[in-house]
Amino acid sequence: MKIEYHKNFTKQFEKLQRKEQERVLNVLKLFEKEPFAEQLRNHPLKGELSQFRSISAGGDLRLHYYEKEPNHIIVVFVAIGSHSQLYG
Repeated sequence: MKIEYHKNFTKQFEKLQRKEQERVLNVLKLFEKEPFAEQLRNHPLKGELSQFRSISAGGDLRLHYYEKEPNHIIVVFVAIGSHSQLYG
């Protein structure tokens, strides 16, 4: 699996507190090894965001991504934030 990051994702990541950044990095390592690990709560989004999937970084922190190549060969993370920031 190859992981790419949209510039908006990178900007949002940089604004997180250090502990949140560490959680995200740990989640990304797990995602790379096992994208459907139970703790990630990986699921497709609906409605206007139906082209994306979401994973959890614990607490209220979510990461959105899409598959650039099917079967998680290449994924692009596009957004990171709390539930209210991403859906509100």
